[in-house]
Amino acid sequence: MKVSIAPNVKPFVERVGLELRRAERYRIFVSLIVFDLNALKSNSNSPNAVDLARLLDLVAGNTRSVDYPALIDSGKVAILLPETPRQGAEVAGRRVVELIRKKYPPTNSTNGEQYIPLEMASYPDAAGARTVQEMLGELSGSESAN
Repeated sequence: MKVSIAPNVKPFVERVGLELRRAERYRIFVSLIVFDLNALKSNSNSPNAVDLARLLDLVAGNTRSVDYPALIDSGKVAILLPETPRQGAEVAGRRVVELIRKKYPPTNSTNGEQYIPLEMASYPDAAGARTVQEMLGELSGSESAN
């Protein structure tokens, strides 16, 4: 699956909104993961500099065909996981972080691992600090700021 690296949030936000409405109507799960890759991008002069096109292709190639990865700004990658409860999203998130760490090993990290922050929200699930709807609102806000 080839994905676009142009940080255009609007189509992604629309897709998340559609999946959220579908999940609410049919009482099914949907999850959203956002990875902040700005720490990796800060090493742009290193031999392991992040190529966002390749990174997004790596993520797309290692997720299900129904999942929808997208670049949502110049340093964040999001994955929409339809019909996926929070526990499944946690597993997928850990797997993607490990893939990224293998592809872009840390160059100056003290403990040998690069910290890749991720945020996650699921519907219906109150375990997270934020809901999918709140994350969707923030993504919409980042679109208007671009």
